[in-house]
Amino acid sequence: MTEHCYMVAGLRFVLELPSFFDVDSSLPSFRDFRCDADSRPDFRMVWDGDLTLPQDAVQLAEESNDMGTTRIGRAGNSSYLDFRFDGCEALLCLSDDYCDGRFRIDLAHRSAGILISSALRCFFAQNILLHKGLSLHASCVVRDGEGYLFMGRSGTGKSTHSRLWIQTFPDTELLNDDNPAIRIADGRPLVFGTPWSGKTPCWRNLSAPVNAIVRLSQAPVNSFRRCSDIEAFTAIYPGCSVLRFDERLHDCLCDVLSELTGLVQCGRLDCLPDSDAALCCSRGLE
Repeated sequence: MTEHCYMVAGLRFVLELPSFFDVDSSLPSFRDFRCDADSRPDFRMVWDGDLTLPQDAVQLAEESNDMGTTRIGRAGNSSYLDFRFDGCEALLCLSDDYCDGRFRIDLAHRSAGILISSALRCFFAQNILLHKGLSLHASCVVRDGEGYLFMGRSGTGKSTHSRLWIQTFPDTELLNDDNPAIRIADGRPLVFGTPWSGKTPCWRNLSAPVNAIVRLSQAPVNSFRRCSDIEAFTAIYPGCSVLRFDERLHDCLCDVLSELTGLVQCGRLDCLPDSDAALCCSRGLE
């Protein structure tokens, strides 16, 4: 077995796989996040070819998207996630403290790398909650050194709106197009690039202070309004990754969101897919 050490959003984690598995070609988005194994990791995910679900496992949720189907549940004091994609299955069992995970997958399958990445993303999203952070379904740009995150339901136009900002405003660039992470340190929220950027190969190991978080909705007219702290909480919450049946993790998420919404601007943008939408949003945040 070989240990591969990475750091994302200041969290160090180890992926342990058989030595024959070519990590660099199977997980290209992780290359820029490699780090030295010079301190204890925040979490560890280890391949176990004999892993099976315990008999007391209970499925609690099922989610489907263009990346396949994920079944989520509990087995004793532990959580499990069962990923299905492209005829491949991956099983991930997480310890009660979300610091250790074991997973099983056919490493010879053509989609093994995709499912390993998905398992790491879900594991990371739970662990970061224990470190005053969260993983968001959002697209994020950096303008003049500050991060702007655009949220919304799938198909709303998050990636399109980020592209409009890049085209409209100088010194604006994409940080992440699907799953940026936020951590709060000393009362200062920072947004981080991650290895998980959806269909856009934007895997940047960079960070920036958060200026604003905006929830998008499609509309026939561009219109922006600021959110109160309570409105901001409800706008951001649906896009956060958390195993909601775990009370401790859910409490951590609510604590982080309560602090975050008091530190950054938040708004709602009803918009068209045009440059005026970017201008409307920017003016509303001034």
